Amino acid sequence: MTTQSRSLLARIVVFYTRAVESAAIVAMVMLVTVAAYQVFCRYVLNASLFWSEELMRYLMIWTTFLTSGIVYTRSGFLGMRALVDAAPTRMKLAADIIGRLAILTFLLIVAWYGFEFAIRTAPTHAVALEFSMFWVHVAVPVGCVLMALHVIAEFFLPPSQIRHDHVPPLLS
Repeated sequence: MTTQSRSLLARIVVFYTRAVESAAIVAMVMLVTVAAYQVFCRYVLNASLFWSEELMRYLMIWTTFLTSGIVYTRSGFLGMRALVDAAPTRMKLAADIIGRLAILTFLLIVAWYGFEFAIRTAPTHAVALEFSMFWVHVAVPVGCVLMALHVIAEFFLPPSQIRHDHVPPLLS
């Protein structure tokens, strides 16, 4: 891969990450706002909202699956690397490649069956919000595909270019 294509790929990754972080911020602000409004309505107005808990649940599901790839890239998931880190460089590299391939395989299988499940549940509707459950269940395959892209990016870009913990969020 040429330096120019690496640079373009790195810019795409940074743009994508900023977009996902911004969407997560918006979703969490919505979640907190709805929760606060629900508490206000319940305890001050003495009238509960029938839709708030369902909306908050679906926002949390989508936020979790959208941001899981970024968490993976920033090494935010629990990992048992003591043996791998103690191994010689070549064995460490081989273990990392095998691990990434196993993760990719798992993610693509879950994405496949998750999409099939989302299609099968499309005729059912959310109780309070009355939209197709497809839009809730499709979060699983979308999140798996996005995380798979993060795993694939590790094959082509050094961690310093894809972790970008130093990149400020788009909304700052």
